[in-house]
Amino acid sequence: MTLRVSQPSFRHRLLAWIRRVPTRSTHDKRNALTLQALLVVAIATALLATIGSCAAAEDMTGITENWLTLVIGAYAWSCLCLLRNGLYRLSASLTVIGGLILMGMSYQAYGLRAQSGLQITHLLPLLFSGLLLGRTAVWWTALAYAAVLALGTHTDLRLATGSNQVSEALANLLLAGMNFLVLATILDRLILSTQQAIKRSEELDAACQELERQVQEKERAYERLLQTQKMETIGRLSTGIAHDFNAILSVILGHATSVNMRGDSADAILPGIRQAARRGATLTRRLLSFSRPHIRQVSVFDLAEAIDEVRPLILPMFHRGIQATLDTSVSGLRIEADRDELVLALLNIASNACDAMPQGGRFLLSVEADGTHAALRMEDTGTGMTPEVLARVFEPFFTTKPKDKGTGIGMATVHRFVLEHGGEITADSSPEGGTRIRIRLPLSQRGDEVGDGGDAGLALQRAPAVEAGHQRPSPAARGAADR
Repeated sequence: MTLRVSQPSFRHRLLAWIRRVPTRSTHDKRNALTLQALLVVAIATALLATIGSCAAAEDMTGITENWLTLVIGAYAWSCLCLLRNGLYRLSASLTVIGGLILMGMSYQAYGLRAQSGLQITHLLPLLFSGLLLGRTAVWWTALAYAAVLALGTHTDLRLATGSNQVSEALANLLLAGMNFLVLATILDRLILSTQQAIKRSEELDAACQELERQVQEKERAYERLLQTQKMETIGRLSTGIAHDFNAILSVILGHATSVNMRGDSADAILPGIRQAARRGATLTRRLLSFSRPHIRQVSVFDLAEAIDEVRPLILPMFHRGIQATLDTSVSGLRIEADRDELVLALLNIASNACDAMPQGGRFLLSVEADGTHAALRMEDTGTGMTPEVLARVFEPFFTTKPKDKGTGIGMATVHRFVLEHGGEITADSSPEGGTRIRIRLPLSQRGDEVGDGGDAGLALQRAPAVEAGHQRPSPAARGAADR
């Protein structure tokens, strides 16, 4: 298949050649196009005048009589060649000088008085000098005008035959000089105003370009900031998930190592591992639904019973040097909350307590009745916190632990859970004096409902019940299991 490339027409090539004037300045380029048009008109006029004169003459005398026209045409052609070769200012200067020379020749030959009807056309060199070359050229041209007027007046005085003609010649000189001076002044002011307007326009263009550059830079910076915030959010999310998974894995690891350390059988630890894995699966589902609004699985359940169910998750988190006690003897305190979030909150507090007692100590978690609320009291004998640290204990991402051991979101998660369920949380601690945390959750008004893992009644002392394939231990048995 042969592709045919269309060639531009002669008119398009001619227009492209005319517009392609080699000048550096944009302002000079516009003026160069104007000067080029004037020179082309002058060349064409001189050529047509010469051809017409030769056609009307019967011999070669027509050419000799129009020698000045040929010179003007040749001069204009030379200026056009200079312009097309990139010498704009030289071409414009020679054009103005050529006009002044023609005026001088006319004034010398015929005098100032004879030029009164042509003075409007004699203003063209002054106008062209201002248009093409600027303010300085205007005043140089005005000075040349003064010399031309003086030359014309000299001719009038030489031809004068009386005092009246002398007075008239001097009056013509004064009037013409004033006209040219006023015109030069007005032209100078107009050029100055135009230059100032052009300068302000260029400054405005530069300011707009700078503003656009700054806007683009700010947009790029904003995009980088968004990207940074996205990465920071992802990092915080990952550390939060890692924190919760570490708590769950600590439970599983505690159960797995209990086979060797305490001699427990595999059948005894499998339910605890299974329950910890189930909590991990719940956490994974919430991670997968991170981009969607989280819908809590709110239910009504007995607080003490719920803690009994997570006993196999909490106790293995503490090493053998820590005596951990979970007192759930007060029953019948039914709350309405998200059970999984409660478990994660308890695991976070237990994990912090374990980290605060590396050399051993005591940890107590108890359930109490507090009017219209159920209270959770948690105490440890760990290193405690200073007042400055205690004031920021619920602040997200604040931690005093090493980078690889803490994320600063555990207690923030607990605080959020309590507040979103209409409860209260207080913390008290002192250096080397341990930490005491108290959580109050409102009792459910739907006492006739049965929550997840709960009983149908509200008895204060619960009978043993079978759940999840194993018997729930009695308070005495639970006390023996605490360590």
